[in-house]
Amino acid sequence: MINYLAVLVCAVAALVIGSIWYGPLFGKAWMKIMAVENMSAEEKTKMKSKMWLYYFIQFVLSFITAGVLAYHIAVWSLPTSTVMIAVCTWFGFIMTTEAGAALWSGKPSRVAWKMFLISVSGQLVTFIVYGLILGRMM
Repeated sequence: MINYLAVLVCAVAALVIGSIWYGPLFGKAWMKIMAVENMSAEEKTKMKSKMWLYYFIQFVLSFITAGVLAYHIAVWSLPTSTVMIAVCTWFGFIMTTEAGAALWSGKPSRVAWKMFLISVSGQLVTFIVYGLILGRMM
């Protein structure tokens, strides 16, 4: 059985983790990788005007991710920890997808893999938190 309140808490936690990860921790490095400093003032203003929409869409995506992970945990119902299931899911799907995206990004190798490390490590933290929340609330 899926606890949708737990899934909602996971989605909120993902937004908090993401704002810290791509803010004070790695925000400057990420903006450099994404070439934000090369954007015109008009492009930056346009991007900022859509920020709440982006946050809403990211929240929905995080809710879906946490819901699917909750489903996996409920279906597997093995004597395995929810954090282990979350980390295995991250490793099998998130890490491999992010690695492929970095590989084919067309960015210089050093930049692509820096982008990969920032993104995939943030996702790992998020999935560990998902596993902890779902393990406590399901």
